[in-house]
Amino acid sequence: METQFESVNLSHLGIVAGMCDKLGVVGLTDRLIWGDEERQKVSTGICLKALILIGLGFSERRLYMVSSFFEDKPVAHLLGEGVEAGMLNDDRLGRSLDAIYEFGVSEFFMEFGKQAAQKMGLDKSPRFYHLDSTSFHVDGNYPSSGCEDCLEVRQGYSRDHRPDLKQVMLNLLVENTSGIPLMMEALSGNTDDKTSFRAFIEKYAASLSAEGMEPQCWVADSALYTQTTLQSLAGQKWLTRVQETNKAAKALILNTETAEMGFFDRGGVFGLSVRFCSHQLCRCSTTLANRPLGTSARAGEENL
Repeated sequence: METQFESVNLSHLGIVAGMCDKLGVVGLTDRLIWGDEERQKVSTGICLKALILIGLGFSERRLYMVSSFFEDKPVAHLLGEGVEAGMLNDDRLGRSLDAIYEFGVSEFFMEFGKQAAQKMGLDKSPRFYHLDSTSFHVDGNYPSSGCEDCLEVRQGYSRDHRPDLKQVMLNLLVENTSGIPLMMEALSGNTDDKTSFRAFIEKYAASLSAEGMEPQCWVADSALYTQTTLQSLAGQKWLTRVQETNKAAKALILNTETAEMGFFDRGGVFGLSVRFCSHQLCRCSTTLANRPLGTSARAGEENL
């Protein structure tokens, strides 16, 4: 009997599938999200793995096109024996995404972050947790849904420098060793970092406490520096930038040399402040300080 060979396109997908297997994407998903094993031909974990594979080279396509993407790929090699391209239809993929949403996207992501850190041999409790937010602007009207618990596409402070467009926000927490994301949370476009950071930290700290771990040090920008947030972090270490509009910070900047330290007290919250200043920033500050006053500014001073 003559042996027949078939050529399929593997491309980069073998590396991505191998990393998914190393991180245990399918197993963890199927443990967290139970499905009807008798009715479904592919599990939610396999569907998620398939979506990860198409995300690196087949993005911005409709779900019904996923099966066509895998038609010339070694599906059994990538997703497991018995899996065929036709099984990855839009109905099955849609139900998988619905199940993940019902479980909680942020909670689901957090479980994967913990497992990824463990699988890659990183410390379960990193020394530093880095937290920041970003925004994604969109085109279109996007009227309000009227749902209090729903994510709303709204206008807000734009990191993209497009305040005229509506947007959504994203908070992301990473560990300091290799930058592996540990937790993320999608938020409405007008969310205030000062409020969301506090709730975000409290949620992740609660998950650490449930496992008998404690955070070492939180690192974030000046949105972390509010009296309510710092009081909620009592007993924990944190590192942030104090805005120069703060009177104590302004006095410290004016009265200390570069990299000198000083203690401050804000509403019963004590901290240690360190001032670092680059030559570029000093030149910029000097230029601004020596800039001639405009006509309107001089008129304002005369009125005073």
